[in-house]
Amino acid sequence: MDWFIGPLAALFAALFWALATLLYSQAGSYMSASQLNLVKGFVAVPLLFMVGLATSQLVQFDGSAAAWLLLASGVIGITLGDTLYFTALRRIGPWHTMLFEYLAPPFAAIIAWVWLREAMSFAEISAALVVLFGILVIVTERGQRQGTTPLTRAGAAAATGAALCQALGLVMAFEALVSFDVNPLQAAFVRLAAGTAALTVALLLLKPSIILQTRSALRHTSLPWLFVAIVMGTFLAIWLQQTAIAYLHPGLAQTLLATAPLWLIPIQWFRGEPPSVRSILGALIAVTGIALLFSR
Repeated sequence: MDWFIGPLAALFAALFWALATLLYSQAGSYMSASQLNLVKGFVAVPLLFMVGLATSQLVQFDGSAAAWLLLASGVIGITLGDTLYFTALRRIGPWHTMLFEYLAPPFAAIIAWVWLREAMSFAEISAALVVLFGILVIVTERGQRQGTTPLTRAGAAAATGAALCQALGLVMAFEALVSFDVNPLQAAFVRLAAGTAALTVALLLLKPSIILQTRSALRHTSLPWLFVAIVMGTFLAIWLQQTAIAYLHPGLAQTLLATAPLWLIPIQWFRGEPPSVRSILGALIAVTGIALLFSR
């Protein structure tokens, strides 16, 4: 039964991220990538802290090497990775950015193999490739149909950097979870707190006026939409992400976390945008790969 926990956590994390992506666009685009990253951290960290206290999951924490791994993974994956991701969204648009996001699963698999000697089985690699192929069928079609944002070198570099940082942070968190007495909520809290703290210090040093500018930008932002997006895309998604990597190989977890475009199909259909035949075909291919993972 434990085998189902990791895949389900990763799939629901992808669902919440897909919903959050749509909600971020509803909230407005008055904040820069670093400002949005900062605000989401200041909202989600207290929420994780309160849940941790209420459930007593933050009381006992292995503060040795696990803490340093999680702190470092938070700075790499959240401070750098998320800022690069939001930068790519602004420069090359969501569909091109998502294409580059599919570099993260192979990055994670290679890093885990080289660093931790954690190799995926042939069956896992085959199923992951089927999932990725199905998602690429969806995303490339959407990019051709809606891709009005041109692909630039700066945007591509930001998206590639985001995928690499995401994969490296995920593998570091994986090592902390499997090697030490750390639970997923603790990992989520420490990673997000470290990433937010590092980003805050960096912005205050490089651009001291950032706090006042962020407050001004928030006045032009739909706060309810932004709050719901942060709760779904950061608070819940990062908690579920850490749960997933506690049970799955990092490359496999990253593959399932990359299924956000798959969830966008029924969401957009519900909003009155019927999917194309190609999107449905890609979804069926991806679901076949996911079924292979569950049937191993």
